[in-house]
Amino acid sequence: MRAMLLRAPKPAEGGPLESVELPEPEPGPGEIKVRVGACGVCRTDLHIVEGDLDLPKLPVVPGHQIVGVVEEVGD
Repeated sequence: MRAMLLRAPKPAEGGPLESVELPEPEPGPGEIKVRVGACGVCRTDLHIVEGDLDLPKLPVVPGHQIVGVVEEVGD
């Protein structure tokens, strides 16, 4: 799967996101796999990218406002 990966925070103008190929995730129990059609970028994403907020474990794929289709349901 193609994704924009953040390895370390830095100013957005510095191009902190890297286009990478990641393994396809498999949904676990109680989870779904969504084929993302579009992902919006909000100010929270920019705060994470620039290091203004406590970050989750790095590296991380930012973005949480998505539109897509459910492809698979976990057991």
